[in-house]
Amino acid sequence: MFKKLTAASLALTFAMPAAVLAATALDADGDGAVSMEEFSAAMPDAGEVVFTEADTDGDGMLSADEVAAAREIGVLPPASEG
Repeated sequence: MFKKLTAASLALTFAMPAAVLAATALDADGDGAVSMEEFSAAMPDAGEVVFTEADTDGDGMLSADEVAAAREIGVLPPASEG
């Protein structure tokens, strides 16, 4: 029983960032990353400067961690607002 619960918890932990990102309406295609196009569609007033500031690794995509960090420091609005 413990092994099943541990495996389920672990699976949920790895799935959580993509699920959280998809739930924000930023990740329109559900691939676990937010492109500039998706970002612009969801937040047309934010602009490329905000996207670039949130994209801390400079790969041109926002990961769930980058979105969460940007929200935490106020670069992006909380999930309920954006």
